[in-house]
Amino acid sequence: MNIEIEKPIGEMTLTTLTECCIREMSKYRRKEPCDDSYCLEIFRRAVQLRDNDAWIVLQRQFSDNVRLWLGGHSHRELALRYEAEQTYVDDAFRRFWQAVSDQSLTFSTVASALSYLRLCLHCAIMDTLRAFARANVERMPDYGHPDEPQVEDRYHENELWETIKSILPGEREQRVAYLHFHCNLKPREIIRYCPGEFQCEEEIYRLKRNIMERILRNADKIRWKLDGSMSA
Repeated sequence: MNIEIEKPIGEMTLTTLTECCIREMSKYRRKEPCDDSYCLEIFRRAVQLRDNDAWIVLQRQFSDNVRLWLGGHSHRELALRYEAEQTYVDDAFRRFWQAVSDQSLTFSTVASALSYLRLCLHCAIMDTLRAFARANVERMPDYGHPDEPQVEDRYHENELWETIKSILPGEREQRVAYLHFHCNLKPREIIRYCPGEFQCEEEIYRLKRNIMERILRNADKIRWKLDGSMSA
């Protein structure tokens, strides 16, 4: 028996953790009972401790998942006209690392971590399509709710995002604003990609209504800040 396995997870070598993670992920993919703790420890070391070796293991272990998701994405063919598959894979991991680091997110299950990684891939694809659509004056699909005001594609730019954040009252409103307007996710997709963060779709619709009311009430302030930043 591997003596390393008898140690607390935090004291295991990365090599042993990787072996255990591979074994448990095989069970996970076969939908058998599995132990998430080994993979989650690799996530923790990679993101929270900024362990580069753990990050390399993480990418190697889950790159195939990202490629599978890309293969099943509704805009796969259009996305691959503009960038290679590996570019989207790399961008998904980059966004994951940055978002989890900036927002201090932690995961209690491998499923929740993979859901968030899948969300990062979706954002990478949609950002690429929006960028090339603006450059080529192509019409992009409408992902908004038909009864809701639409926000310009420029929403994701730093100046506008920081301005919007400044008028939103709390972290949950900011989170929904990012997921809905920047990532183009519908409420049911937010529930799917971010399990456990929100109780139901109705909560997301309620938060979105609050967001839009604040945006409309502060329209002059937003316009003034943007005009100032553009003329600076």
